[in-house]
Amino acid sequence: MTRSGILIVSGFLAVAAPAVRAGQLSNASFEIDFGPRETMNMWGDLGEAWGEAYQVNAGKETAPAKAYSGTRVLLINVPPNSWNGIWQQLPWEANKPFAWKARYLIKGGDLPESCPTFMKLEFYDGNDTFIGVLEGDRHRTDTHGQWESDSMKGVTPEGTAAIRFILIGGNNTDGAAIIDRIFWDDADTAE
Repeated sequence: MTRSGILIVSGFLAVAAPAVRAGQLSNASFEIDFGPRETMNMWGDLGEAWGEAYQVNAGKETAPAKAYSGTRVLLINVPPNSWNGIWQQLPWEANKPFAWKARYLIKGGDLPESCPTFMKLEFYDGNDTFIGVLEGDRHRTDTHGQWESDSMKGVTPEGTAAIRFILIGGNNTDGAAIIDRIFWDDADTAE
C-alpha cells in the first residue's frame, strides 16, 4: 500500500522511488514540422537544429519505407567534419531519475568509423550553464531496414535544473558526406 510517496510492506516503511516523467518531449514521432521554439512542437529552432537535420515523410524518395511511429521520421545528414542533430530541453531537478528512448535506422551500409549517431544528454543549472554530459551507445551498423531500440537512464547530477535531450550524428572526418542514411523516430522520455 502507498500513502504520499511512502510504501508500506508487511509492517516495514520504505520511501517509494520517484517516478520518471514519461512522455514529456513534444513532437516525439516528428509528425509536426519544425517551427518557432515557443510552440515547443519541435526539437530546437533553426539555430538549435545543428546543420542538416530534417523531418521527412517515410516511404518517400530515399527515406525508410515505414516510420516506426506515425508517418514521418527525423533524418540527420552529416557533411564532412560536421556534427548535426536536434535537441529539446526540459526543466528537471538535481538527483532525480531520467530515462528516455528512441528508435534508429541506418541504411546504405555501415557508417564510417568516424561518423556515429547516438542519443546524448546535457545537464544545465538554474542559470542555463552547462554542468555535465552523458552520451549513449554510438551506432554505425546498417540495420537492414529494421528500426532498432535505444535508451538511456540514470540520475541527474547535483545542480541540475534542466536536461537537454539530443539526437546527434557526426564528426565524419573520413571522407564524403553521409546523406539519407541516418534516421530516428519515436524519441521520448520513458518510465
